[in-house]
Amino acid sequence: MPEAPRQIRTILPGGGPFRAVLWSQAALDEEPAAPEAWLAPEERAELEGLSQEKRRREWLAARVALKDLLVRDGVVRRPSDAIVRKSPLGAPRIVVWEPDTYRYAELACAISHCEPFVLCAYLPGRGARIGVDVERRTWRLAHLGRKFLSPGDRMLEKDDPNGDETVLWSFKESLSKLLGTGWSCGFRTISCVETAPGSCTLTDAADNRYEGVYLWFGQHAITVVWEPPAPAAAPAAAAPREPRSWPERAARARRLRALRRERRAARGAAGAAEPPAGGGAPEAEEAP
Repeated sequence: MPEAPRQIRTILPGGGPFRAVLWSQAALDEEPAAPEAWLAPEERAELEGLSQEKRRREWLAARVALKDLLVRDGVVRRPSDAIVRKSPLGAPRIVVWEPDTYRYAELACAISHCEPFVLCAYLPGRGARIGVDVERRTWRLAHLGRKFLSPGDRMLEKDDPNGDETVLWSFKESLSKLLGTGWSCGFRTISCVETAPGSCTLTDAADNRYEGVYLWFGQHAITVVWEPPAPAAAPAAAAPREPRSWPERAARARRLRALRRERRAARGAAGAAEPPAGGGAPEAEEAP
């Protein structure tokens, strides 16, 4: 595995099934990562198609950060064993090669940029979705409250309205990335309730529920939202037996009576053939 450049990195603590990492984009300026050591051929072609240097730097930083985490977690052996692709809606997915099973698997992942940081996360399990966001604290959100705050939003009392607004905005950004809809999901239709310090439950317009956690890294709010696992399907109940008709019940009763008669006859025949106890015929009594 190539040596990762120096970085500012923090792994979000527990509270969820995901793995996440925060990197400094500036690390790649000091010790550039060789694209051929970290990227698959199709990813190198995508990188070459980016013309803006700022976009190239954050794009490469996200792939290096995510693949470094996958290798350290033992998901893949080499960075080239993982490819980051996008769905038709633009949501990223990790395609990983599993050498033990000789097949490809797909894992949900999410990426967010906010200079100088890049935030990446993935779900080890399959079939779920995840969204992340890193947002710098700003007073401007106070003037946008009518566009994203919901009557159902509830944050624990911290005497920090600006911080709460930043976290709420970041949570709704994370959920919009999970859904792959952006602003069209309607931020005001999303309710966010802080159930414990750093943990929230989000509900969208369709009343679907999602779990989320957040923390502060300096002046930046970091949020992660994921789908809870689907409840296990209950075992199917046995279909009720159709009641037998009267002719069927009568026929069954006749068969049972005949079976009982055969068994009694067989037992009687066996008893008649069996010699009396003591053997032989009984002796005649002597005349007086």
